[in-house]
Amino acid sequence: MSIATARASINDAFAGIDGSAVVVIALVALINTIRRSINWIFEPPFSEWLLATGVSFAESMILGVLVVLAVAYVINQTIPGWRQSAALGIAVVMATGVGTVLLVIFEQPDWRNDSRLPDLGWWLLTVASMWLRYALIGLLVAGAWLYMRAEAHYASALAQCAVDAARSDQQTAEARLAMLEAQIEPHFLFNTLAHVKRLYDIDPANGRRMLTSLIDYLAVALPQMRETRSTLGREVAHATAYLDIQRMRMGPRLSVDVDVPDALREADMPPLMILTLVENAIKHGVGPQPGGGRIAIRAWADGECMKTEVADTGQGFVHASGGGTGLANIRSRLAALFGCDASLLLRMNAPHGVVATIVLPRRVSQRKERDEYARAA
Repeated sequence: MSIATARASINDAFAGIDGSAVVVIALVALINTIRRSINWIFEPPFSEWLLATGVSFAESMILGVLVVLAVAYVINQTIPGWRQSAALGIAVVMATGVGTVLLVIFEQPDWRNDSRLPDLGWWLLTVASMWLRYALIGLLVAGAWLYMRAEAHYASALAQCAVDAARSDQQTAEARLAMLEAQIEPHFLFNTLAHVKRLYDIDPANGRRMLTSLIDYLAVALPQMRETRSTLGREVAHATAYLDIQRMRMGPRLSVDVDVPDALREADMPPLMILTLVENAIKHGVGPQPGGGRIAIRAWADGECMKTEVADTGQGFVHASGGGTGLANIRSRLAALFGCDASLLLRMNAPHGVVATIVLPRRVSQRKERDEYARAA
């Protein structure tokens, strides 16, 4: 066996001995030393008391080290069930026995120089009494150290469970988010195609132009619909393209106003949210109204937040307005992505209509940061 192999075997056999073992050994040794030194404190001279106290502490430390080594060796073996508990007890008894014999020999130096053999009975009685006392100390060391190890393993297991739970929650949120986005995509596409079909029935020439515009729009929008990150500028562009298609259908009945500062166009914005609000404004607000109406998209910074507003001058809140699939999905996605840091607010517009406001924490798109970093490099 090579030296490296032997060293690895020793490390495996006594793995787990850490600072907690040293703390336990030192604490038990200190308690035992204080207990014994109280009986000697009034016996002069002080120097002898100090020496005896130091020797007692050293003896307890040696005994504690032997016990910890024996216990570590046992718990690192694959011993099943109650056999491990029995093995631990035997290990403590054997370690304290070896320690007791060594300490008795150390405390009786005259035996090494005296040619006469000591009284065997008296010697055995001395060893037995010391063994009993040190066995109790050894059990205290073993129990305290095993308890600290169990607490450390329990805390580590709890921390790992917390990490696993957080990872599971994140995966669940991501799966739920993907499901919600999958609901939005056909919802938007089917409604838009229905508008194209309706326009084809009324005005085929404009229907063809509208279909061409829709194809051009989808060529840009579809590759990005499954992304979980986008920018305010991109989402406003999608919504504006959609409104352009709707203006072809509604003619002068629809007017559009967009006010988004350039400084916010690279801010993070989850995909399809503005588009969903614009679609709702057309479908439930401006569209059913005989005279049509106006849709305004506006964004501004408010401290650490960014607010994006879609306002219409349609017919306002009617029946279950605000509780549809599109708005419910927006709220669910905001909760999954930002928790309590984001919200969707609805209020009445003056003199009529609805104002929907998305409140998000203001963050610059990571894609822009990467592009700026690449240009700087």
